[in-house]
Amino acid sequence: MRKVEIPVPKMAEPEVSPTERAFHIIEMTAQLGRVSTVDIITALGIPKTTAHRLVSNLEELGFLEHGIERGRYQVGPRLLELATNVLTTAFSHGPVHALLMELSRRTSETVSLGVMRGSEVVYVDSAIGNSPLTLNFQKGHRTPLHCTSSGRVFLANMDQMQLDAYMLSGPWEPITPYTIVDPDRLRQEIDMVRTQGYATNDSEFAIGVVGAAVPIAARNGRVIACLSISAPKARKSLEDMTLFVPTLQATALRITKILSVTKSDDVREEAESTDGRRRS
Repeated sequence: MRKVEIPVPKMAEPEVSPTERAFHIIEMTAQLGRVSTVDIITALGIPKTTAHRLVSNLEELGFLEHGIERGRYQVGPRLLELATNVLTTAFSHGPVHALLMELSRRTSETVSLGVMRGSEVVYVDSAIGNSPLTLNFQKGHRTPLHCTSSGRVFLANMDQMQLDAYMLSGPWEPITPYTIVDPDRLRQEIDMVRTQGYATNDSEFAIGVVGAAVPIAARNGRVIACLSISAPKARKSLEDMTLFVPTLQATALRITKILSVTKSDDVREEAESTDGRRRS
């Protein structure tokens, strides 16, 4: 008896929604730093017109913007703002804030958490030391990148193209007579931060104040925040700040381990919400 083979119809590939494609583009840009339309077409397997439309929509919404390289895009201001809000919520509640309080008690000094926003550090949480003449970086306080220990940690962890673009914005405003404003001198400081893994500051942002900062990395190794300590020179020297660095690094590692809120979940939620509003 002849065997008859009945062809099994192929299941149709599930349709990928515009929201999913947009999120893939955001995620890819956040991971790679800069992407081109060709990169997007290749990665998602979509027509050129579709890629241009998605990129245009994301640019209009502020999730992407033109980078310094012609034809390439980088994360936009709205995505940076969203990421900052997510980190603020994650850092200022629960176990992360408890670690700040513990560190402040151990050192008797003010410790702060900062994230990078454009060319500034935005402080999202702090714990005030119990010593007299303590400093207080309130939530939302902003400082320039070039003259703070936290800012230099962020600069040291930029890729070379980002750093070169930042250096073109110099020379910078001298906040105090001790502020380094020359790009070449700042590069030397950044090279030192890259070598030693931490940054220090002596009266460059506020006269008579010393500080130190270390990076806080996400699970993928990318630096997402800084942990810093500061004190008046009347009580602590720059060498004292350096001696605090191992304790800061240990706390930063603990923060990395307990940080459970991911930026991607919140970006996806925001993207889906935006897509829903556009369809309605």
